[in-house]
Amino acid sequence: MDWTFFLLIVFIILAGMVVLPIFSGAPWHPLLPGTIRRILNFAEIKQGETICDLGCGEGRVLVTAAKEYSARGVGIEIDPIKVGLARMLAKFKNVDQQVKIIRGNIFEFDPQDADVVYLYLTHQAMDRLFPEILKKLKPTVRIVSYRFCIRGMTPEKVSADKTLFLYQLSKGKEINSYT
Repeated sequence: MDWTFFLLIVFIILAGMVVLPIFSGAPWHPLLPGTIRRILNFAEIKQGETICDLGCGEGRVLVTAAKEYSARGVGIEIDPIKVGLARMLAKFKNVDQQVKIIRGNIFEFDPQDADVVYLYLTHQAMDRLFPEILKKLKPTVRIVSYRFCIRGMTPEKVSADKTLFLYQLSKGKEINSYT
């Protein structure tokens, strides 16, 4: 096999992993470990809680939550390559009993058991997800969004650099005209 052809195929696959998610609303930008810890600290993850990452990519947020915060994690990812990578990472880090990666569509997933829902989605994806997802969430859930606020909802807390937004549903299911 010609190495040029092999490299071209690898490049096309990798480009697809980065470019195609833009059209589905879930950008794939691997986060630095410090950023992941900042997100989890901002979300106030507690031992035994379940964090759900919609569009989890390679699952590093969930693996860190399990490894360093003793949380359980559920990740939803549509890309089969990223699903495989996330499952391998969880196994390699010995948290595969705490982290479950599901290949599926975030718009069809029911995160009813989540204590925390983590989102790194574009405004277009958020607009499609909300307000419908609020019907599926338990009233005490915390929603943490990275880089994109949820339009029409007022966050309880915003990071100093305005890149993290925390929404608390403990006041009931109605928030700023979303019900």
